[in-house]
Amino acid sequence: MQTDKFRNFGIAGGGLFFAITGMANPFFTLYAAEMGASTLEIGLIVTLRALLPIIIAMPSGQLIDTLGPMKMLQWGSVLLLISLINTVFAVGVPVLAVSQLFMGASIIIMASSLQVLVSTGDREARNKAITTYSMWMSGGGMVGPLIGGVLASFFEVPAEGYRFTFIASAAVTAVFMLVLAWFSRRYPHPVPQTGEIRSILSLKGYTASYRRGIDLTTHRPVQFGLVGTFIIMYIQALYMGFLPLYLDQFGYSAFQIATILSWQGLAGMMSRLIVNGLMRRFSLEHILAGAGFLASFCVVLTPLVAPNIVLTYVLIFILGAATGVNLPVSIMIMVDAVGEDQRGKLMGLRLLVNRFSQTVSPAIFGILGSFIGLTAAFFAGGAVLVATMFGFSAYARHMVRAAAPAHPASPTQPPPPPQEE
Repeated sequence: MQTDKFRNFGIAGGGLFFAITGMANPFFTLYAAEMGASTLEIGLIVTLRALLPIIIAMPSGQLIDTLGPMKMLQWGSVLLLISLINTVFAVGVPVLAVSQLFMGASIIIMASSLQVLVSTGDREARNKAITTYSMWMSGGGMVGPLIGGVLASFFEVPAEGYRFTFIASAAVTAVFMLVLAWFSRRYPHPVPQTGEIRSILSLKGYTASYRRGIDLTTHRPVQFGLVGTFIIMYIQALYMGFLPLYLDQFGYSAFQIATILSWQGLAGMMSRLIVNGLMRRFSLEHILAGAGFLASFCVVLTPLVAPNIVLTYVLIFILGAATGVNLPVSIMIMVDAVGEDQRGKLMGLRLLVNRFSQTVSPAIFGILGSFIGLTAAFFAGGAVLVATMFGFSAYARHMVRAAAPAHPASPTQPPPPPQEE
C-alpha cells in the first residue's frame, strides 16, 4: 500500500514537473531572441541545457539507487527553482546560458527520480504505472505551454510576458517543493553505507558509475531502447528549441504557438490509450521503429505545412502521438532487462543518451539555421533522420529474426494483456 502511494505521487509529480517546464521552456528561445540572441547563439544556449546532464547523468543515477528517489527529487527541485529565478533576473545572453545549465541538471535528476519511483512493483503493476506516468507527463506537456501562452498574451511587450511565465513557473515550483517535503518525511529512504556518498562523488566513483552504466548496454533490450529514444528525443529537442522561432516567422502569435505545443502534449496523452492495443499486435521493437519513422517524416513536412495553421495542427498531433508512444515502450523494454537495484543507473543511462541527443540536435540545427535558414534546415535535418530510421528499421527486423528462434520468450516481447476488471 505504501508502494502504491509513493508510486502515485511519482505519477502526479511527473505531470506537475512537466507542466512547470512546459510553461517555461517553449518561451525561452523567444525570450532569448527578444534579448538579442542570434539563431546560432540560441542553438548553443539550448545545447547547454543538455551539456551538464551528460556529465552528471550516471553519478545521479547511482545516487538515486543509494539515497532514494525522493531525496534526489528534492535536490532537483532546488536546481529547477534556481534556474527559473536566474532566468527572471537575467540581463543578458550569458546569464541565460547559465540558467540552462541549472535547468539541464534539474531535468536529469528529477526525470530519473520520477521514473524510478513509478518503476516499482511486479511487472503488471509497473507497466501500468509507467503508462499512466507517461500520460500525466504528456498532460503536463499539454497544459504547461497553454498556461504559459495565456499568461504571456496579457502583456503588450513580448519580453515582459515571457518573463512573467518564468515567475509563475518559479511560484509553482516552490509549492511543489513544499508538497515534496511532506511526502519525503514519510518515505522509507535507503540508508547509505558509511562513506558511500563520498565514494560516488569521488573521481574514482565518478568513472566507476559510468563504467557500470555502460555495462548495462550488454543487454540487447537496453541497446534497442536507447537507440529508439535517442532518435525521438533528437526530434523533440529540435521542435522545442526551434519550432516557436520558425512559426514566429509566419506571424503566429505567442498564444497560437502555445496552443500548438499543447496540442502536441494532448496527442501524447491520447496515444497512451492505444499502447496496450499496439503491444498485442506488434513487438515493442517494431513499435519504437514505427514511432521513429512517423516523427522523422514530420520534420521533413514541417516547412511545407507551417504556413497553414490547420495542417500544422495535424502534423504536430502526429508528432506528439509518436513521441507519446515512445516513452513508455522504451522504458518497458529496458526495465525488464535489469534488477530493481539497478533502476537508478538504468534511468540515468537512458537520460544520458537523451541529453546527448538533445545536445547534438540544437547545436547542429542552430548551425544549419544560421547558414542556410530554418526552412532548409528542416528539410536537410528531416532527410537525415528518415535515412537513419531506414537503417534502424533494418536493424530492428534483423534483431527480431535473430532473437526469435533462440529466445521465444524474450523479455522485450509484450506481456499478456491485463484482464479487464
